[in-house]
Amino acid sequence: MGVQDPHVPLVGRAADLSFLRSLATQVSAGTGAALWLEGEPGVGKSSLVAAALAQAGQLGCCIHWAAADEFSARSPLRVMLSCLNVDADSPDPRRSSIVRRLRGEPVPDELTGADPVLSAMEELLSLVDELCNGQPRIFVVDDMQWADEPSLITWHRLTQVVEQLPLLLIAISRPAPLQPVVSQLRNRVRLRGQVVQVSPLTEEEIALLVRDLVNAAPGPRLLRLAARASGNPLYAKELVTALLAERLVVREGGQAEVTDEAADGVAPSLASLLHHRLVFLAPPVLEMLGTAALLGPEFFVTDLAASLQTPASSLLTGLRQALATGLLTERGPALAFRHPLIRHVLHDSLPSALRPVLHRQIARVLAETGAPPERVAEQLLAMPTPTDRPTLDWIAAEAPALVYRVPHVAAELLERVIDEGVGTGSDQQNTVLLCLAKAYFRTGQREKAERRAWEVLERVSESEAVADVRWTLTRILYSAGRPDQARAVIDQALSHPCLSLKWQARFKALFAMHQRSDTGDLVAADHGAQQAFDLAASCGDRFAMGYALCVQWLVDSVRRDHAAALRTIDRALAVLDERAEHEDLRSWVLENKVFTLHNLDRLNDAETARRIAVDNAQRSDSGRMGPNIGSAVHDFWCGHWDDALASLNSIDAHSPEVTHFGLRERGPTLLYHGVSALIASHRDEREAAQTHLEAGLQQPLSSISDWENYDFLLAAQAVGAERCGSLHKAVELLSTLLDPRPGQMTLVHQWLPTLVRLAVETGDRTTAEAAFTSCAAEAAREKTPARANAATRHCRGLLEKDSGLLLATAEYYAGVGRTFERAQALEDAAVLLAAQNRRQDARSALTEATSLYEALGATWDIRRADTRVRPHGIRRGARGPRPRVSVGWESLSPTELKVARLVAMGKSNPEVAADLFLSRRTVQTHVSHILVKLGVHSRVEIATEAMRHPEGPQADAQ
Repeated sequence: MGVQDPHVPLVGRAADLSFLRSLATQVSAGTGAALWLEGEPGVGKSSLVAAALAQAGQLGCCIHWAAADEFSARSPLRVMLSCLNVDADSPDPRRSSIVRRLRGEPVPDELTGADPVLSAMEELLSLVDELCNGQPRIFVVDDMQWADEPSLITWHRLTQVVEQLPLLLIAISRPAPLQPVVSQLRNRVRLRGQVVQVSPLTEEEIALLVRDLVNAAPGPRLLRLAARASGNPLYAKELVTALLAERLVVREGGQAEVTDEAADGVAPSLASLLHHRLVFLAPPVLEMLGTAALLGPEFFVTDLAASLQTPASSLLTGLRQALATGLLTERGPALAFRHPLIRHVLHDSLPSALRPVLHRQIARVLAETGAPPERVAEQLLAMPTPTDRPTLDWIAAEAPALVYRVPHVAAELLERVIDEGVGTGSDQQNTVLLCLAKAYFRTGQREKAERRAWEVLERVSESEAVADVRWTLTRILYSAGRPDQARAVIDQALSHPCLSLKWQARFKALFAMHQRSDTGDLVAADHGAQQAFDLAASCGDRFAMGYALCVQWLVDSVRRDHAAALRTIDRALAVLDERAEHEDLRSWVLENKVFTLHNLDRLNDAETARRIAVDNAQRSDSGRMGPNIGSAVHDFWCGHWDDALASLNSIDAHSPEVTHFGLRERGPTLLYHGVSALIASHRDEREAAQTHLEAGLQQPLSSISDWENYDFLLAAQAVGAERCGSLHKAVELLSTLLDPRPGQMTLVHQWLPTLVRLAVETGDRTTAEAAFTSCAAEAAREKTPARANAATRHCRGLLEKDSGLLLATAEYYAGVGRTFERAQALEDAAVLLAAQNRRQDARSALTEATSLYEALGATWDIRRADTRVRPHGIRRGARGPRPRVSVGWESLSPTELKVARLVAMGKSNPEVAADLFLSRRTVQTHVSHILVKLGVHSRVEIATEAMRHPEGPQADAQ
């Protein structure tokens, strides 16, 4: 049977165990199956199988267990013989004859000249068939990667007939890469059975293991050390055991914590133990891995070859060995150490005096070979202090690129240079100081960024440098919500007598944007944008040209000339290129295009533009989050509410990235809380709605842009008031939208059908007519009839009690893809049809509306719809909304289902993001939601659940 390894905890692995038990149950019922279980050494594959089969022993299955080793390949059929208890001393003459046949001894009835191995294989297969006729069987082979070829062939033959026998075949192996013959067998098992990876332990499971080992609650430093094992229970146990042996763990107040001596290192005994696990590697391979450890947790083969000053081809043998033994793993185009602990030991095995020299040498080599600057910067950060002149020259030259590509790394590196006082008072240090301010800004450290920017402004005098500092300072101040101070800095910049045309154009474009946002003066903003564009065109500054066109887009959009806005934004896209300096602006431009296409009711084109925006973010070196708030608004109206929330949950609403680093107003913060609150309100999730309402309503409303992003919060408040029976309060709240400020872009029409409905229900005919008039006026302003025109028809249908017009409007919404508005129009039509005693038509419209609401999870809307038709004697059958499933596979949204299936295919978050055109952060949020809904702890468990729910018509329909 095998002995369960004592180092592997089974706590928290109920999903794995139940999965194996279910297969055993299937076999006991007479249906066979094949399973290939794989995972890195030490994750407890064998003990998991042993524990699961021990619990399944009462099912009446006979269990056969064998373990291969590195010497198995030298003895034909050794593994299968062991599994079937076949040896020369067996009392079963049939078994003993098989052994004699393999030894070449004469066997009665054996044909002369027959291949003894082939003959033994046939005899073993016949034996298995007979054994299964007597009792269900479970065959387990551990370390299948070492099995001999005849045993593998026999196993393959069994997988071909396993479905006809009460036989469960379980192969346990290390992960790929495997020997070709083993890999082929694994792939065939995938075709006929299942290949499942055993996951490392989660952080919570590692914490439980550590707690058991130290007999106390582990402290944060001890847990951080244990995390270096990357979930490998064997390594975690060895690490903690070594710490205990070295007396580097102290217990106090019921908590166990490591001493200061151990906090940043590895206990000598553990280092020795891990080194012992590496002795099978040849010295050149160990030397190569030591250099790779200096490159970081992940590294590129080209960088390793350059660092070793050797051709990449000469590293192939060593790298293949490291991959095959599980020391390294592939991670996209790079290689990575599977365990940080192993890398740490390899790194620390180098003499401490030598490591800084090697890091400096690697940095120089990488810089000379043209490696990306962030990889050079990581080597410089590994040195005590990069103070020599060539290094400082490189840092000053590459600092602008580092700020955009890796702002956190740039901030740490530049901060160290400044703190050391290198080049004090020089132009080079001023450059570094300004880049440090920019790095702080991009990492959300606004106060530090502002302090450094003011410091640089006091030190520089050259006009271009002064303009650059003021530009940065203006964006910092504007992103922080201090527009008055930002405008003062703009005025100072524009008054400088030596300001170049480039900076004149940029500051004029920024000032024009402020004019529209802060005062609503469209004429002035339009004029300023045109001036800025002409100046930018005269000096060839593409950034300023694109920025001026963004301001023009704002003006076009406020004027409801969406066709012109689309032309303007396409011009901006044509002007901007892929350079890092354009990245923030290009991201905003792409988000603007999604917004404009949405306003034109070209929702499919808007989705295509959104995907381009996400792809643009993924391809950027800075790892931007993508257009998440814009995506959330788009998904809200399209009825993809779970996706909208995933986008919102993946961002920090207070990050400067939300304002595209000060290039636009702070309104998206209000929109973030507004969309979240409105979805929660419609879903009757009152606590979540209240949380977002309170956070949103605390935001200041100091500019036109603040007010135009306030509408979702108002709508959420109105839903709450209506739910509490305060219809007059809801009317009062929404009525504030009828008096927009000059230059305000708010798409008032999208809320006016609700206002008309509420006003009619409260008998407030005056407000209902005012809302209709306002909607009609906005529709008249649309140069290309689209959203506002549809909303006007919706309002007219409510005001004139025209159910036919409402149904036609619902049909229009269906055609363009506006799910939520379609449901609202159908609900309103159902109420009118019921009042007209057209019961069948009313019930049909109501059923369709509630079906759409159910897909959205809009439980409040379902309850409201049922309540509105009830006085007319209309019932849908089952009363009230069906409870929204919150756990299990059925609770996954359509996008979550897609993510889960891609995860089950072994795809990483970046790969899933690329396949689904989502930002990586959004995919991470989806994966987190899936884990919670399924009640599992790892991606492997997600894959297991996916295998239990194969795709079919129902899944496809979702």
